Amino acid sequence: MATLAKAPLEQVCGWADKSVADKLVARAKELRPFLAEQAPEGEKRRSPTEAVDRMLKEEGFLQLIVPQRLGGFGLSPTDFSRVQMEIAKGDPAVSWVMQIINGTTWVTSLAPDSVQDAVFADGPQPVCGAYNPPGKARKVDGGWIINGAWPYMSGSRQATWTQQGVVLEDYDGPVVPGINMCYIPMSEFEIKDTWFVSGMQGTGSDTAIAKDVFIPDSQMALMNERTGQIDPTKKHFGAPSDLVPAVPMVRTTGLAQLIGAVEAMLEIVTAESGKPVLTTTIGPRTGSGAYMRDLGEAAALVETAKTILFSLAAKLDRVGMGEEFTAEEKVRHRAMGGQIVESIHAASESLMFQAGSSGFSLDKPINRYWRDISMALRHIQNIPTIGYEIQGRALAGGDPIAPPGSY
Repeated sequence: MATLAKAPLEQVCGWADKSVADKLVARAKELRPFLAEQAPEGEKRRSPTEAVDRMLKEEGFLQLIVPQRLGGFGLSPTDFSRVQMEIAKGDPAVSWVMQIINGTTWVTSLAPDSVQDAVFADGPQPVCGAYNPPGKARKVDGGWIINGAWPYMSGSRQATWTQQGVVLEDYDGPVVPGINMCYIPMSEFEIKDTWFVSGMQGTGSDTAIAKDVFIPDSQMALMNERTGQIDPTKKHFGAPSDLVPAVPMVRTTGLAQLIGAVEAMLEIVTAESGKPVLTTTIGPRTGSGAYMRDLGEAAALVETAKTILFSLAAKLDRVGMGEEFTAEEKVRHRAMGGQIVESIHAASESLMFQAGSSGFSLDKPINRYWRDISMALRHIQNIPTIGYEIQGRALAGGDPIAPPGSY
């Protein structure tokens, strides 16, 4: 499988060229049968198969939004979303791994220069991680001693580095409320199999355990160091992605993969429109007003989700090129993400009603898509009511329930 070439640094003046993005989207479409064939085994293993792991690494799918200065493709949020949709049609669990590793690796590219120098010394490295519940960091000469157990480490079998949340023990330096981030090679961890769930089983989201691991000061990013914030004073700065706030980027592009998965469900149900409506005299479903109405509504919900998604992604594209992202826009951005979630949820549930009880057989692909979507929609960043409350409070002048950085 050939790796697509990245543009030389001196040619970089914005997001990756559309021709590069289009080739990646086309390749993602080509991979759909391969991913679908590998998906059942990945679900049994509870992590991507060796063949999928090799493809992700060899073809650069773990470096899609990593800045080109670090050897990544530097895709825009819109183009990354396009790729994710197509990968999810083959296997949502693989797209989830791609989302987590791309997102965490990109967030690492926003870290202090010392962290970037350490993690990316040998080129782009896949980074996964978790921040809650946080581990503990104790200051020692020249660095820190890290202890902790971090569950939900999606992509744990693909990553070579991790970004872990920690709180500080007995530290007498400047402390800013919040969770600090430390960067540790994956080889320093024990991985414990804990990912026994009903959806997204093939993501390798197991628990990483660190016992008295030493890291140098250069691999710690304290809250007072503007980690993840726009900081043009850094040596490693200048890509469009350096201007995009982390939470809206990760949340928005993460929803793209779920749209791809529900599109796959829609294709399956549409292909079964010739099946009879049992216990009636209607005959094929195409002769049923109820079935056709529900199919049309599900399709409209999917298109609604895509329309909103690409509107939100386009805003992030422009922010990367210097457009302002006001506090009011961030609030609306979060709430509109809730509309995407509700549209995907409504469509997926309707499609399972249309698929009927046979769709719940574990060997049916639609069952896996539905379970993966159902679980991913419940991620804390996707809970629509929280986004709606944030917007409602902003409209009415109420007290905020979250810092602006988490919008």
